[in-house]
Amino acid sequence: MGRIIAGIVLIIIGLSAFFGENFFKIAFSVILIAIGVRILTGRRRGIALSGEKRTSGEDYLNEAIIFSPIEKTITSENFQGGKVVVVFGGGELDLREVKTAGENIEMEVTAIFGGLKIMIPKNWKVNSKGTAIFGGYDNHTSGAGNITLNLKGAAIFGGVEITN
Repeated sequence: MGRIIAGIVLIIIGLSAFFGENFFKIAFSVILIAIGVRILTGRRRGIALSGEKRTSGEDYLNEAIIFSPIEKTITSENFQGGKVVVVFGGGELDLREVKTAGENIEMEVTAIFGGLKIMIPKNWKVNSKGTAIFGGYDNHTSGAGNITLNLKGAAIFGGVEITN
């Protein structure tokens, strides 16, 4: 954990020097916002262990991953989409086992200084409207299927990858 914090501090110092901006003020603001989001969403205190894998049957995702890893498999029988925010964290979200009644699923995924890999079923296609700012919003799916995942959001100094 100490390596991660030291790396983040060095990145912020480098960005401050490069852009001539006070990124410490921005980073401090992001941390306060992240803590507020964590309190509002009722997330438990503490940091998840890196090997912790969770399985959930929830139909709608509402995840805020802050300074934590995530490895979550969704097994919903009527998946409807959701929102995922990753700040200084990352991991994998496995949707390959979900079933849905609709033909369109709406998801909003935002990654700030972090990354998320989303694995979807092979019979889904992706309509990605993600914006990347010093990051990547990549779709590596086959694109065939009768169910459409409408994905929007942003990757700021981070990345979102969608695969089958």
